[in-house]
Amino acid sequence: MEKEDLDFINSQLKTKDDFTEVRIKVSSKSVGNNEDVVKEIKNFSPADGWISLQSSPAKRIQNSDINVDDEHILAGEFYNLNGLSLSVRFDGEKWIFITCHEIEGGNLVLKRNVRQLSKINDSTYLNYDVFYKFDADFGYRPFCSAFTGFTEGK
Repeated sequence: MEKEDLDFINSQLKTKDDFTEVRIKVSSKSVGNNEDVVKEIKNFSPADGWISLQSSPAKRIQNSDINVDDEHILAGEFYNLNGLSLSVRFDGEKWIFITCHEIEGGNLVLKRNVRQLSKINDSTYLNYDVFYKFDADFGYRPFCSAFTGFTEGK
């Protein structure tokens, strides 16, 4: 993408969060049981994140402090101090893990930082890098996001 094109896209935004060009890699794998899901998350060494369990509301996870007491994991998003993000979802049969991160030589996409209000309180936000890939029929469309942690403040 030409710099002028990127400048034009950013000039149309009504927020301060501009798009940037980056290269990313997306990886996935599946896991067959809840115990292995917990191991995978702990091996990732999350600095921060959230997890949703079948019998309780979503809760925040910090510093690999994952204690699910054999509860069924439905979903979660984590990031670690290496700048990597990990997402996990239960699809009804198995758990799918997805990592999406910037890497030299990866696929060229646009990235935008996005904040979403959390359910923790009215001043805690979830932060994401949302990656957009070009589609010849529809233009740039989001296709992957990476959780980048929580922030406090308005």
